Amino acid sequence: MHGPSTDAARFARGLNSVTNGNEVWRQLKAFATPFAFEHLTVLKRTVDLPRRITNAIVYIDAPQGFAAEFDREGFGPDHPLITRALQRLEPFSNAETNATHLTMTQRRVLQRVSVSLNVRDGWTFPIARDGQFEGIVMLGGLKPDMSPLPCSMLHLAAHTAFTRSQDIANGTASKAHNLTNREVECLHWVAAGKTDLEIAVILSISARTARFHIENAKRKLNVATRVQAVAEALKVHAIAA
Repeated sequence: MHGPSTDAARFARGLNSVTNGNEVWRQLKAFATPFAFEHLTVLKRTVDLPRRITNAIVYIDAPQGFAAEFDREGFGPDHPLITRALQRLEPFSNAETNATHLTMTQRRVLQRVSVSLNVRDGWTFPIARDGQFEGIVMLGGLKPDMSPLPCSMLHLAAHTAFTRSQDIANGTASKAHNLTNREVECLHWVAAGKTDLEIAVILSISARTARFHIENAKRKLNVATRVQAVAEALKVHAIAA
């Protein structure tokens, strides 16, 4: 079985040759398809999100006119997946959100979205850089594989794809990394899902030292979280399969 580092690295390498934003998202969909995720919605930060979603759409699989009707009905502020993504950085599932305390309006909106997009469950990945919200990647399906390993791989892939899409839109070239060998080693094991203590045992260092190298890597890569550090490291080929 491939680990998240191997498969996400392969995905990231494939994106390096992509120069069209829509192709980035087509490749993310292809990456997610083996796990039965058939739907993809990508939103970027806008001044009127969540009140309006039309201007925030980067990519969406939806019936024609879905977004415009959504805005006309004023559903945005009551879309629990979007509003929740604006308040946290951790991934969360549709089922998890549905189990929280939602208003009747929020439940109706979630049901409307599920029926319109033919989605019963899925993951919402908030995207942030330097602690600032940048966008949302939502993957869903009728019976998707919601186990931890696909979630880890898709989380990394979503960050990588969003960054690549922004680079294409902004005309920003990838920058070479200046990570040390030890920082690269630590990020490799972070991508494999290892804790600081497990990394310490593998590399024969202390957990505190492992954490120090990971924090240094985050600073050099200009990211706020470990997942973002791995996604950025994959993008600049600091870690690979």
